[in-house]
Amino acid sequence: MGNATITPSIPIILASASKIRSKILQKTGMEFSVIISDIDEDKLKENMIKKSIPEMAIILASEKALNVSKTNPNSYVIGADQICNLNNNIFSKPDTMDKAIEQLKKLSGKTHKQTSGISLYFNSKLIWSGYEEAELTMYELNEKEIIKYLKIDKPFNSCGSYKYESLGINLFSKVTGNNETIQGLPIIELLKQLRKNKVYSINNIKV
Repeated sequence: MGNATITPSIPIILASASKIRSKILQKTGMEFSVIISDIDEDKLKENMIKKSIPEMAIILASEKALNVSKTNPNSYVIGADQICNLNNNIFSKPDTMDKAIEQLKKLSGKTHKQTSGISLYFNSKLIWSGYEEAELTMYELNEKEIIKYLKIDKPFNSCGSYKYESLGINLFSKVTGNNETIQGLPIIELLKQLRKNKVYSINNIKV
């Protein structure tokens, strides 16, 4: 899209600290601001033990959006959350090299899912929420390959211990699903909802 921008009819806020999500939204040309929610994710997760993974992703995305929407009226607020899971076992952000090695050893040679929940709020009211999933099959990796990758890409803040948008793409033999879903922001469905609610149109593009 180059330097073209789209000015929405109503301000858009992305309630996420993720640089990748910001980049995905920036690529659309959409003008938006970022306000990070301050919800206690760990406490929320403790109360969702019996929820399915898609339900968890949607709830977390919704809580983030609602949290920001409460103090930012008359704006569309986007919340998103991503859960990496293998046979319903959740892989959180590893934070350390040892945990990352352990995660990649478990994912090696297997097919896992990235589930991305997304939610849209306006004036503390839910406008829309949903989720998308992608399946990724990882090559059989030996420990030397795993350590080499982790030292270079340092994906310690990424659930699943890889950066798909970077060198992590080389770890996979098969992928089913959208890249943006794998990276945590199902952009096509989000744009559809923004367009449906007349937040923007192609006529808003400025070059």
